[in-house]
Amino acid sequence: MAATPTLAADELVRDGSRVLFLGDSNTFAGRFIAYLETHAKAHYPERKIEWMNLGLPSETISGLSEPDHPYPRPDIHTRLAEALKKTKPTIVVACYGMNDGIYYPFSDERFQKYQDGYRKLIADCEKVGAKVVLMSPAPFDASPLKGKTLAKGAEKYSWLKPYADYDSEVLKRYSDWQITLRTKGYRVADAHAAMHLHFAKMRKIVPEYFVSGDGIHPDASGHFIVFRELASTLGLPIIGREARIDAAAGTSGNSEIGGIKVGVGKLDFSWKMPVSFPRDAAWHHRLAEIENIAVGIGALRLAITGLPEGKHSLFEGDKLIGTATAQEWKIGMDLTKWKDLGTNKRTAEMWDLIQKKQRILGLAWLTDVGHKRPDTRKGIPLAEALKYGEEIDEQVKKLISAPAMQVRVMAEK
Repeated sequence: MAATPTLAADELVRDGSRVLFLGDSNTFAGRFIAYLETHAKAHYPERKIEWMNLGLPSETISGLSEPDHPYPRPDIHTRLAEALKKTKPTIVVACYGMNDGIYYPFSDERFQKYQDGYRKLIADCEKVGAKVVLMSPAPFDASPLKGKTLAKGAEKYSWLKPYADYDSEVLKRYSDWQITLRTKGYRVADAHAAMHLHFAKMRKIVPEYFVSGDGIHPDASGHFIVFRELASTLGLPIIGREARIDAAAGTSGNSEIGGIKVGVGKLDFSWKMPVSFPRDAAWHHRLAEIENIAVGIGALRLAITGLPEGKHSLFEGDKLIGTATAQEWKIGMDLTKWKDLGTNKRTAEMWDLIQKKQRILGLAWLTDVGHKRPDTRKGIPLAEALKYGEEIDEQVKKLISAPAMQVRVMAEK
């Protein structure tokens, strides 16, 4: 469990990166961005990375709007120049599509405007030296919308009465086109396909499962899937943390573990426990299990070999944390399930802080850059929000750099 993972060859987000997110209401919601920042801070605590959310509800990249929309949908191109000027990004992540087909059946003309809009955005971002990462839209999921969608041939459609096959006929085609841009050297996170794979896995166990009550806006579970796909595309680690101790030899290959002492029926050591990926209370209760988060991106595992048969309890200081058999310790225990473990409490606190930071900074950036969407809540002055963000970063830094804890694994009598 290295303290700071080495830089991957394909890693795009580096020390000093300024990552700007552009998109519609699903980007504005920002949960997947908060996941990204939390994950990056856990793995790279020394890096200075700015995560700037300028998603705007209702927005398109095509400039189109359905007749029944209460106002013309905002067009990213009316604010892009100002956004690039003020945020000075090194990376721009753009996710459009959900609104761009305006919830109608497929049209070559609308598709062309979508492609032209993306080409212009890419060119404008590259002119200021930013690398562009594309992300396909999350699926339109009609499954929870019984009686609220329209078949082909209707007089008109809208986000309130969308075309029933909008996902398979429109968003799938838009997403497939984005994927072709990989051949031109662009990184594309295929959130659309990742979400469909997630649906397939979850619905084998929970047939009625969905992540969007309105078919459009993913919940926290959906944002996790988007995050994981985007993290991989950005070259961030998609693995968690694991430590190993050989109790028989009194050794560990992990640099954060030291002072190992083996006694009769007990194993003592110090451990500078890292923070891990948070377990979001807003997730579906089966998500972590079915997506195997505990052995993937959210892993925080401790494996101990050489323990005598029987049960062995883990203590942090004098506090009993949990108990497992020698065989379970040998395989490796998922420590995130023990909520009283100090590092889990620090992880939860870090997650709460970063969510607050993203909410405040996102609205502040949006207000400072400006836009044409009416009835949008305004943020606090940007300078004030940036200062607040720095204060949160200091709090997070302290949580990450907490001192090593004294740990004991003791055999039950």
